[in-house]
Amino acid sequence: MTPRLTIVSTWYGPDTAGGAEVAARRLAQAIHALGYPIDVWTTTARDAFAPRAPYYPSGPGTDEGITVRRFIVSPELEESTIPAAAAQHPLVQRTLKQLNPPRRELRVLSTLVHSDALLQALVAEAEQRQYIFVPYPLPISVWGGMMVPEQSYLLPCMHDEPYAYHHLSRWQIQHAQKLMANSAQERDFLITTFALPAERVVLSRLGIDLTVIGNGAAFRDTYGITTPMLFFAGRRDVTKNVPLLILYVQEYILRRGRLVTLVLSGRDSIELTSYQRVYVRDVGFLSEQDKADAFAAADVFIHAGTQESFAFVLMESWLQGRPALVNRDCAVTAGAVAEARGGLDFNDFASFAAALDILLEHPDVASSFGEAGRDYVQHHCRWPDVAARVVSAVQGE
Repeated sequence: MTPRLTIVSTWYGPDTAGGAEVAARRLAQAIHALGYPIDVWTTTARDAFAPRAPYYPSGPGTDEGITVRRFIVSPELEESTIPAAAAQHPLVQRTLKQLNPPRRELRVLSTLVHSDALLQALVAEAEQRQYIFVPYPLPISVWGGMMVPEQSYLLPCMHDEPYAYHHLSRWQIQHAQKLMANSAQERDFLITTFALPAERVVLSRLGIDLTVIGNGAAFRDTYGITTPMLFFAGRRDVTKNVPLLILYVQEYILRRGRLVTLVLSGRDSIELTSYQRVYVRDVGFLSEQDKADAFAAADVFIHAGTQESFAFVLMESWLQGRPALVNRDCAVTAGAVAEARGGLDFNDFASFAAALDILLEHPDVASSFGEAGRDYVQHHCRWPDVAARVVSAVQGE
């Protein structure tokens, strides 16, 4: 009997936020659309932005025609302890003895959501399944991969960050049967950092919905935006350099003597001063169509973060033909911009301001960047192609 492909993600669902979690759901849908058997195992929690209390009902169910089995989240662990299901497993015991990971790594993992019931199910059905864990640094992926290494595949969604250098992460990356990389830059990082054979890392990429058409005029009318519009979508916090972005835009306005509007979209809250509210518009969480409208309305899509493995929002902005301005210190977004010729990058205020001058004062140049980005997305980001590459990697073709 052919093992059944099963995506394992701590959080999964229509109301679940998070780049890796969105990737897991869209990948599952794309594999299902190919007609390939696929299940999803996850927990009852919503996402990293919500309490651990059940949000989705436990047990088997369906989502977009896909069988989804949800396991109850276990109680929080004491500091530096290991989930009971993992602690009792011989492979975990032997591996921890060999690795002797620093206590700080166990401390971090012990604070994150886990499910003993899910870990136990991984072992119980290992002979019948092949597991794709998404993403890498969470307890279910770390301990699950250690408990069933021969059935473990990994969509790590990894970038150059502290987690990547943990002893447990290194073991996890080196012992997964294969890894699926979201970008050429992530693939190269995995191969170089962990000394992996090239054939162990598949450049599967990720896809986006290529059918969405944004209505920029409607978005501007709804929010009364009449100035040049800069748009960012994602977590509005320091991990995405949003505070820095706000300061750069403020400085740009003061130095150039003209008002632009920075529109921020995301689920989490953001605190703005009364002065910042003059040029920053917080529109909160947007539906997919409203987000497409915002992309279409923007003169420039800006992504200031440095830690990405794919950046859905960059691809979605290009689909609407908008030029991008990204942080030069992010290998993934800067690499994509260079490869696609879809915009410009910056690494300080001077280069930020110079790039904005070009993109706002030369609409023909901005338009050519946006069109090049759209061509790139339409070529690289087709979900059927992504799903086929993942299935082929797991099947060993």
